[in-house]
Amino acid sequence: MSAQPWKTDHWSVSPHNFDADVAVEPHRVELHDITIRDGEECADLAYNVDDKVRIAEALAATGLKRTELFLTVPGWLEAVRAIMDRQLPLDLYVDWNPERVGRAIDLGVRHIMIWYLIGEHQQTHYLGKSRAELEQVAADQIAAAVAAGCHANLFMPEVSRTPLEHIRSAVEMARDMGAKAVTMVDSYGVMRPPAVSYVVGKMKQWSGLDVDVHCHNDFGLSTANVLAAYDAGAVGLNVCVNGVGYRAGNAPLDEVAAALEILYGVDTGVNLAMLPDLSRLVADITGIECGYFKPIVGDGAFSVERWGGTAKLAAAGERRLAFAFEPEVVGRSPRVVVGKWSDLGAVEKKLTDLGLTSSPQQLQDILLSSQRAGIAHHRPLHDDEFLAIALAGGAVDSE
Repeated sequence: MSAQPWKTDHWSVSPHNFDADVAVEPHRVELHDITIRDGEECADLAYNVDDKVRIAEALAATGLKRTELFLTVPGWLEAVRAIMDRQLPLDLYVDWNPERVGRAIDLGVRHIMIWYLIGEHQQTHYLGKSRAELEQVAADQIAAAVAAGCHANLFMPEVSRTPLEHIRSAVEMARDMGAKAVTMVDSYGVMRPPAVSYVVGKMKQWSGLDVDVHCHNDFGLSTANVLAAYDAGAVGLNVCVNGVGYRAGNAPLDEVAAALEILYGVDTGVNLAMLPDLSRLVADITGIECGYFKPIVGDGAFSVERWGGTAKLAAAGERRLAFAFEPEVVGRSPRVVVGKWSDLGAVEKKLTDLGLTSSPQQLQDILLSSQRAGIAHHRPLHDDEFLAIALAGGAVDSE
């Protein structure tokens, strides 16, 4: 770092960023792009395989070294194969799907995200299993990933609302099972930056592993929270082009990369001059401009494609846990759409809203057809499109 990192030929920022009392010694950072993966959760977009490949190629050209995709959306195998075939200079991360991950590993994938939903209310009301059972499942999956020669990362949704002793148990288990990293997930964007720094510091202390962070933007704090995590020593910072992601999205790549380079003096490896072109590419592919993800008032803020977990939490009297705050607080309502990322709960709710009902097998058939149609349309289904699928699938008038 230069003697005056706050002042270069191209910028002049506050020298107080580098005062001894607040400066952060630059350390290794890996920007982990989730535009493809968390984009699958965005209610109003549907990638096809070509979209995913184009985004991965653009990320690599911009200097990103990590990206991620789900193995749960139709076309997953083709997307993994196409990205791996291009031998891009970035690591592809996938989720541990017991029935599918083996095929991804066969194609050369070596970075696995082990999902462990750590929130106790979600464990009880949504998954219907004990913390001990679910932690053991995660332990077994880490062990299997390590045995397959993979880099395992324990990804923990709902860390933000979980007691410290539960977090400690999980990260120590991950270390003992051979994981290389753990990810602190603020699933609903309900942490302040000092809280993020505190929890990241604890996780590093307890595990001795790399700590990654995944921060949602429901209060507009995702960039601040990711930077706070870096302050506390986090390594893998989840970011996405244009803030693409679930509800109000995630930490935007452009904001995090520029802040690290300019306000911290950190070399991210990202070519900042290429960020506008990357942003335009993703906007063209998704059809979504940045304002969609604005918290509180943006169209995406309360738009969802999955409803099963919310329905179960509502039935248990804990609907508030399905949101950063209930939409009605700010005069909004949940907007449930059906498309490529939907679950049975979303289909059932949409059928109910349309006055229809169906058998469990018909529900499954309607879901699969709706997922495929969502990908084909490159967006969620309009009600008339869903209705046609539902009726063709055997749904009948609930009266």
